[in-house]
Amino acid sequence: MRVGRTLRRSHRAFGPRTRAAAGALLLGLLTLGVTAGPAGAHHSTPSYTLTVSEGETTIPERVPAAGVWGSVDPGASATISIIRGGTVVYQNSDPGGRPYLSQVPQVGDVVTLESPIGRVVGSVVYDGLPSMDPTVCAGSVNFSGQNTSGFTVKGRYVTYSLVKAYHRYELNEAPAGSAQVTALSGTAFGGSFLAPLQIGQTVTAVESLETLLSEGATYTYTSENSRPVGACPAAPAPPPPPPPPPALQGSIFKLGHLTIHSLLTSGWHVLVGINQPGTIFEDLYLENGALPAFASSKKHHHRPAALLIARGVYVTNKAGVVNVLLRVTHKGRSALRSAKNVHAVLLTTIHSSSGSKMSLKRRTVKLH
Repeated sequence: MRVGRTLRRSHRAFGPRTRAAAGALLLGLLTLGVTAGPAGAHHSTPSYTLTVSEGETTIPERVPAAGVWGSVDPGASATISIIRGGTVVYQNSDPGGRPYLSQVPQVGDVVTLESPIGRVVGSVVYDGLPSMDPTVCAGSVNFSGQNTSGFTVKGRYVTYSLVKAYHRYELNEAPAGSAQVTALSGTAFGGSFLAPLQIGQTVTAVESLETLLSEGATYTYTSENSRPVGACPAAPAPPPPPPPPPALQGSIFKLGHLTIHSLLTSGWHVLVGINQPGTIFEDLYLENGALPAFASSKKHHHRPAALLIARGVYVTNKAGVVNVLLRVTHKGRSALRSAKNVHAVLLTTIHSSSGSKMSLKRRTVKLH
């Protein structure tokens, strides 16, 4: 009958209601002879609905949000069952096609709808979805969470309150607001409400899937999840700052064999260790005058008295021992060609990638 169908739609649209209240209102309308169509009107194709609802509202004692509902339209005998491990743990039948269970299935339970009793119209393995992210909270317009793949997702919020009328309290339901679902891909959904959620409201996520049965009949499975709007989770703490780099350290591991001839023809190899990424500068000066404080690839503002005869630079992106090759400078080549014995001083300076700098102990070498 159309009146009963309208009541059921209202029941699912604005949150669960007790069957007793809906049944009393429907019975009153029928007693008054209210009908929605001509005598003898009937549905040529039946529709079946199985609804699982879990969670709670802000007034759970007046507006329960947990249970399993079955619906057959036009009315016919129907049974809903919760099966766990192959055993029926909860079951309810109704000759008018409106069976109800106050229990909620566990994840993995099988929920079935039979109509007539003994003929399974629909069956589902309950997966506990949909769920809403913690960011669906007071002050936020966000509506996101997880859903069963392939299902349609909707969202809504509503405000329930108790209003004193004479000597009793009556339930008041403020107009509901709907979510705009803008993303539905795989097992995740996203969207927003037109106004921020507020403490005191009940927010609900609904997923559903309609299946076409034989002879045009339809079977719709719906799963709902409701909860009072709560405070938003605290923002995650910022990550700790990176630890400071270790103190710069370095050392000369080995001075390769050096002669005047080898320096002129192939340069000089020096093994230098460094404990972090950086750059190594090495300068070889004749021991014939003042020396700078650091070895560097940059020109000195004040020309030192000592003659720079060879220079090497090596850049490394990790700690370790590197092979620095010193090559003769133009002026060093001219000085070495006519020399038989040379006393020189090696300056080694290391720069870390973080900006620190240090000079290693100077080494004196004699070239023949």
